[in-house]
Amino acid sequence: MKIAIMSDSHDNLWNLRTAVKKVEELGIKEIIHLGDLISPFMLEEVEGYSGTFHLIYGNNNGDHILLQKKIASLAGTVQFHGWLGELERDSIKIGFIHDPYIARKIARSGDYDVVLFGHTHLWLKEQVGDCLLLNPGEILGKKEAPGFAILDCKGMEVEQVVIGPKRD
Repeated sequence: MKIAIMSDSHDNLWNLRTAVKKVEELGIKEIIHLGDLISPFMLEEVEGYSGTFHLIYGNNNGDHILLQKKIASLAGTVQFHGWLGELERDSIKIGFIHDPYIARKIARSGDYDVVLFGHTHLWLKEQVGDCLLLNPGEILGKKEAPGFAILDCKGMEVEQVVIGPKRD
């Protein structure tokens, strides 16, 4: 099973729209967004997505009340995990959180095969003991070219997908 991993879209609906469209074209049925989506209107970009969009809080969460209302209206598409998410796919345990410091501690715990995080806006793929620690970079496109990661759970392979140029 392949999962698309995104983070730090910061209200760039054009890049999020492009990323979700690319994921759909690739036939990937799950997206994990690692926080800092920001505004509830950003979720309109996943309304037509045929898979499941997993979402956690970041450190910039916009209007919590409106965000929760929008998540509730998209219950068939969006799964909200709060501050820390967990999934198991193809016998791979995946933990995800926005904060890099906590993510590294979780990776060292031995509880997960993969730990995902955001916040830094920078691509990182690192082995921490037996755990893969991964930051998919940013959807925003401020520090790096906007993009996301694809995790193939069967082979534990990771691909970086760039969807546009870095903004100046």
